[in-house]
Amino acid sequence: MTALQVVPVGHKRKSGSNEYNDTMTTLLVALFCGACAVLTIESYGGDAKDAGWLRMERVPAWQLHIGTVCGGIITFFVFLFILEFLETRSRITAWRSSAPWLPLVGLTALATLVHIPFYIVLLVGASYTVWAYRRTCSVRRSLRSGKVKEVA
Repeated sequence: MTALQVVPVGHKRKSGSNEYNDTMTTLLVALFCGACAVLTIESYGGDAKDAGWLRMERVPAWQLHIGTVCGGIITFFVFLFILEFLETRSRITAWRSSAPWLPLVGLTALATLVHIPFYIVLLVGASYTVWAYRRTCSVRRSLRSGKVKEVA
């Protein structure tokens, strides 16, 4: 059963210490968009290679697959920025929240150009993701506590 809390006019609600942290929800939505991009690019890339479109047979399989991952991470980054901007209405805060994820784009782009084994990319990317997640959470935490001045 849900209770309705009525707040009299002129009174502010006290913010509790257990505020909802929606960082994980935002990241999961952006991750879903990135996964959709990976599936789409992989599907079109495979079809293009089968059809012989633009000499796709010359592209090695590893390059096609890691390039697909790079496209998915770019999509993740773009959607994370957009979601953060829609929530905070500040491009600076949205950039500060999404920028820690940008080196993953560079890593996968480098792995697309130069053959870096997938397990190394996965290991480096997974360990870096922990830091990027903590950085995104700390930007959100500082925003809620009022330590960051908003310039809109």
